[in-house]
Amino acid sequence: MRLEYTQNLKLEQRLSQSPQMIQAMQILQLTTPELLDRIAAELEENPFLETAEPEDAAPNNSEASDASETDHEPDPVDIESIGNLLESAPAPRSGGRAEDSDYDFVQNVAAPEMHTEDSVLAELRMRAEEPSLIRNAELIFRFLDPRGFLSDGLEEVAEVSHQPLAELRQALQAIRQVAHPAIGARDLRECFLLQLDALEAQKHLGEDHYIARKILVDYFDDLLANRIPQIAKAEDLSLEEVRHAIEILALFDSRPMGEFEADYNQVITPDVLITEDGEGGFRVRLVRDGVPEVRLTRSAQEALEQAKNDKRLHAFLLKKIERARWFLDAVNQRRETLLRISKELVHRQKDFLTYGPERMAPLKMQEVADAVGVHISTVSRAIRGKYAQTPQGILALKGFFSGGQASSRGGSCSRVAIQERIKEIIQAEDKAHPLSDEEIVRILRERDGTRVARRTVTKYRQAMDIPSSTMRRSYS
Repeated sequence: MRLEYTQNLKLEQRLSQSPQMIQAMQILQLTTPELLDRIAAELEENPFLETAEPEDAAPNNSEASDASETDHEPDPVDIESIGNLLESAPAPRSGGRAEDSDYDFVQNVAAPEMHTEDSVLAELRMRAEEPSLIRNAELIFRFLDPRGFLSDGLEEVAEVSHQPLAELRQALQAIRQVAHPAIGARDLRECFLLQLDALEAQKHLGEDHYIARKILVDYFDDLLANRIPQIAKAEDLSLEEVRHAIEILALFDSRPMGEFEADYNQVITPDVLITEDGEGGFRVRLVRDGVPEVRLTRSAQEALEQAKNDKRLHAFLLKKIERARWFLDAVNQRRETLLRISKELVHRQKDFLTYGPERMAPLKMQEVADAVGVHISTVSRAIRGKYAQTPQGILALKGFFSGGQASSRGGSCSRVAIQERIKEIIQAEDKAHPLSDEEIVRILRERDGTRVARRTVTKYRQAMDIPSSTMRRSYS
């Protein structure tokens, strides 16, 4: 075997991404809160970036312009202090009122609601309960499921924790007195019965409540299946009497821990504002409220000039300035791309914005990407987590895209439009004889010319949280 060196030519294609491209893609997919965090991080790390103050805006006359230039001359550059950046990380940029700003931030934090596990335990401590009861209460909370149920009962808690069952029952009773009377129920039936017991303990109840208890004890499965006539016939009751009893049960909580669940709903800040222009069209603009205008500091070039004699410092400053410019270019590119895509969406979904969801047209991301002249992945990144304020309300940009179904009358109908049509059909049905999914398929085919499968109607109906025809039937 002989070893030797050889030279070979090879032709191949590679897709390489520069740091600028990677940064641009990352910033493009940021939501507004994420962009604010990214801007704050860049301002802290890069001394050559700054925010434009309101007074830096373009003046209206030449005198104001002269005054502005006088008032905003670049600060003298301290090369020695900038050189220290090579030895340590840049110091955080802070204003003169940092303490006041921190105080205002704390003041604006919403106070937590007092419907929590900690609040219940605090109430038990205020009642001077025994420490052992408090510990058992904490133990019970750890075994509750998200609804507030103990599916296997206190017996499982006692078996796992080796605590006396009687003491656990005493702790659970204390929790129910403070929080909710149905916490720790085994199932939904017991959950309703416990709430009915608590109601009876407060006042004398009538015949309807007695029937409600009877239904829970003997006919709960029939209730869940909406077999109201069978319940009425078995107990020799009228449909009206059974309906009144069910109305009482409808007032009870099905999730005893519902008040304990944190509210993660947040105010949505739209990124795009779509308004009517008064001429049958729409005006599109980006919402920039709260997003600071970032720019390169005026002293950047001067600092670079003064560091010419120090190659190491000059290279360091040049790298910082280049990174600042890349960041500014990426932010501007994000705005331009988002605006172009938003305008294309408005152009293609004009009927939807004018008349509502039933007029939404089928639209794919590839169509928008081709029209704007970008890759489909760019469209996907640009609309990620972005919202638009429209005449139809605040909507996610991804909601402008929808699959379609061919129509026998020509053209196609979007998935959203089909869902709206199904909702309209169900709302107009006779509640005593609700339409089955097969009948909805027939109506869509005969009246609208839309051919969909029964399983598609079922999927759309379930997606809109519309129960089946059996559960929709009303007995009156």
